[in-house]
Amino acid sequence: MTTTAGVADLIGAFYRDVHNGRNPDRAADYLAAGYRSHHPAADGSLDGFRRTRTALLGDFPDLDARVDHLLVQNDRAMVFAHWTGTHRDHGPLRMGTADLYRVSGDRITEHWGVVDYSALLRMGMPVTDQARQPGEPPDWRCGRAEREALRLVIRVWEEVMTQHRLELTERYYRQDYIQHNEYAARSGAGLAGMKQFFAGLFQLAPDFSSQIKQLVVDGDKVGLFATWRGREASSGRELALATADVLRIEDGLIAEHWDVMDFAAVAKFGVG
Repeated sequence: MTTTAGVADLIGAFYRDVHNGRNPDRAADYLAAGYRSHHPAADGSLDGFRRTRTALLGDFPDLDARVDHLLVQNDRAMVFAHWTGTHRDHGPLRMGTADLYRVSGDRITEHWGVVDYSALLRMGMPVTDQARQPGEPPDWRCGRAEREALRLVIRVWEEVMTQHRLELTERYYRQDYIQHNEYAARSGAGLAGMKQFFAGLFQLAPDFSSQIKQLVVDGDKVGLFATWRGREASSGRELALATADVLRIEDGLIAEHWDVMDFAAVAKFGVG
């Protein structure tokens, strides 16, 4: 039987031994024989993981991950991490990623991911369309407060992020909302700054809408993967990106936000 504590321990050991241990050959100790990654940059099998990780370490021999958030719900774990390393030709790297893993027994069986490719793009490395990864419905097997947190986030994505009804944010966010996305925080502090940021984004692309692809709730935090699509009003160019977010809920309201956003996908629009 897969337990929450068991999932957390497995993922922690996977990052310690395989990623930070820089030992792709140990992947078989953690990934199932039928492991599948849905991320388009991944060669989605166990052997593919080893090949991809070995090639990455060839470019970044000192690559290291710091886990910022680990959310576990039943058989899934969502990990937000910052990676640092030094490219053999292009110098230092700082990169954010979010990964979602499904666990069965003592092995990871499935994977989805969101990568901020902006640092890799500057180094001439290829980027991929992350928005095409498959989604799945929420897992409602959780406590009452956690189910309410999931419903809150779903309402926000439907009414605010897709319908652009920024006047409704007063119902869903604390006035002293804390924003950890440095780019978004330039619009100002608190709920007022959040509204200002999204007002500008919706002006850039009036048909901009978002779809939640994955949701995980763990205590007072909700993690999600989402895709965003729209067209720039002035040019008609398509805007498409993938994001991953952590929202901390306090007294039924969104109080704090962290994310991984693929700035490479929106750089041509002056975002980032």
